[in-house]
Amino acid sequence: MTVVQHMWIGSTSTAQIPGGIWRLNRSAGGDWADSTAQRMLTADHPSFLALHPAADRLFAVGEGDPGTVSSYAVDAECALRRTAVTGSGGAGPCHLLVHPQGHWLYASNYGDGSLGAIALTEAGDVSDHVVSLPHAGSGPVSGRQDGPHAHSANLSAGGEFLIVADLGTDQLRAYPLDMGRPDPEPILTDLPPGTGPRHLVVAGDFVYVAGELSGEVLVLAWDSDGGRGEVIQRVAASTLPGRSADVHQLSHLLAHRDSLVVGVRGADAISTFSVSEDGSHIELTGEVVTAAWPRHHEIVGSELLVAGERADEVAIHPIADGVIGPVRASVALPTPMFILPV
Repeated sequence: MTVVQHMWIGSTSTAQIPGGIWRLNRSAGGDWADSTAQRMLTADHPSFLALHPAADRLFAVGEGDPGTVSSYAVDAECALRRTAVTGSGGAGPCHLLVHPQGHWLYASNYGDGSLGAIALTEAGDVSDHVVSLPHAGSGPVSGRQDGPHAHSANLSAGGEFLIVADLGTDQLRAYPLDMGRPDPEPILTDLPPGTGPRHLVVAGDFVYVAGELSGEVLVLAWDSDGGRGEVIQRVAASTLPGRSADVHQLSHLLAHRDSLVVGVRGADAISTFSVSEDGSHIELTGEVVTAAWPRHHEIVGSELLVAGERADEVAIHPIADGVIGPVRASVALPTPMFILPV
C-alpha cells in the first residue's frame, strides 16, 4: 500500500489571487520537490490553520475585521467541507491554538489585541460561544505598537496558563485556565521596550520568545506557580544583511530537539540556536538564506519547509546532523503563509 503524507497550506488573498487552503502530497519514499500544490478551497485570508486533537476537523482564521474562525470536516480524500463559522472575538486573527482536551480554541487577534476563546462542540466544530478578552497598552515603535496586538498563544508547561505574546505592548499575558476557559484577568510579564513579541516556545522552566521588532530571541526563566517570567538572555537572531528589505523582523519560532529555529524576514534567512542542557542559555549557531519573507516553517523528517510569502513558493531545505542546508528545491504556491503537517 502506498502511504501518502500531506500538508495543509494557508495562503492569503491578494489583489490578483484569492486566498485559500492548499494541499501538498508526498508518497512514501517520494520527494516534496516533486509535489504540486492543489487548491482545496477558496477562502478569505486563511493565514493560520490548526487541527482538532481528536475529531476530523481543520480550523482556519479569516483575517478580517471583524475576524472569523471556520471549522472544516476533512473526509477520507482530504476534501474540505465547512461545518461552522463564528467570530474570532476581535479583529485580524493571526494565530490559533486548540486546547489538548479539544473543548476550547484560542484565537489571537492582531488587529485589536484581543484574545478570543471559542467553545467547541462535541463534534469539534466552532460554536457561537466566544469569550472576548480585550487588552490595552502600547510600545515605543510607531506604527507597530500604537495599541495591543496579540500575535500568538501557547500553554505553560503544566497547562495552568495560556500565555499570549502581545507585540503591541511588549508583554506576555498569562491567563489562568479553568477547564480550558481563560480567566479574564491576565498576569503580565513586561519585556524590554521595542521587543515586539511574536511567537513563543515553552520548554519546562523556560520560555523562548521571538522579538519581531527587536530582531532578538529572548530567554525567560518562568515561574510556573506565579505565571510570570524574567528575561535572562537576549540574542540577535541574524548577522546577515537585508535582502528583500532592510529589516530583521522575526517570524515563527520552532523548537527542534536541542535547538531553536526562527525565520528572519528582510534578511530572508533561517537562523538556528543551540540550547544549553539546562535550557537557560542559547547561542546562534547557523544561518541559511531561504525564500523571500519567510512567514512560517515546519520540520518534516529530515527537511525544513519554509513558506516564502513574497516568493510565492515553499522552499525545501535538507537537514543533516542537525544542520539546515541551503534551499535545494521549491514548490510554487501563491503567497503561502502557514504550513501544517498531517
